[in-house]
Amino acid sequence: MERTHKEKTTVLQRSIELGTTTQLGLLHPTRYKQHNPNLADGIAGIDAIHGLLPLDKVYAHVVRAFEDGDYAFVHVDYHLFGHTVAFDIHRYEDGVAVEHWDNLQDMPAGRNKAGRTMTDGKTQAIDLHKTAANKALVQQFTQQVLVEQHLDAVNTYFNGDYLAQHNSHMGDGVAEFLETRQGWAAQGMPAQYDRLHLVLGEGNFVLALSEGKYLDKHVAYYDLYRVENDKIVEHWDVVEEIPAEADRKNQNGKF
Repeated sequence: MERTHKEKTTVLQRSIELGTTTQLGLLHPTRYKQHNPNLADGIAGIDAIHGLLPLDKVYAHVVRAFEDGDYAFVHVDYHLFGHTVAFDIHRYEDGVAVEHWDNLQDMPAGRNKAGRTMTDGKTQAIDLHKTAANKALVQQFTQQVLVEQHLDAVNTYFNGDYLAQHNSHMGDGVAEFLETRQGWAAQGMPAQYDRLHLVLGEGNFVLALSEGKYLDKHVAYYDLYRVENDKIVEHWDVVEEIPAEADRKNQNGKF
């Protein structure tokens, strides 16, 4: 039986442990488009980074795996050059991956104020019949509250104060989320969302890819939300700085 897209992406990410990613026949040999700006384009870029990894220490634990049409996206606990949390996305054509995006961040040593890590929590998608509605909810929340800063609309998207938060700088709750963001802004280091690029989802899990600034740096925000009864109830994220164009190893763009 043909593997699903999310099964293929899980296999691809796990193969990093062995350095065999380009040997599996799951990447297009000539049309693999790389959006990680720190890697060269094509499968040659994958082989090059594998040659630098300390394979005796490397592991890749796929915590969550989802798919949306031609796309598969996974939430991964890695040890690459250090302990890392990431989201990886592959787009497939004719059974093989032709395009890849990711966002990586150092994994904090401890837990956040709510006692959560950046990867624990629910993992299995349900409510598959509500995928489109849940994607629309997250798209509207990201655009209205995060990009346009209409904070007065935030209660539309949550059930009271309930929010299970995995961001390493925050505790649980909608009030905590707003207070932390307002505190950052007051200190002159707002978490600024400028543009929403892509929304992917399966059932009650929705991933939003956005671009903005944090600590005065150009960054990519990958935000994963779990939706329950038409409200956002859980949040994970990865934030990564986007290098200047002159420092990028490919010209495909982060998004």
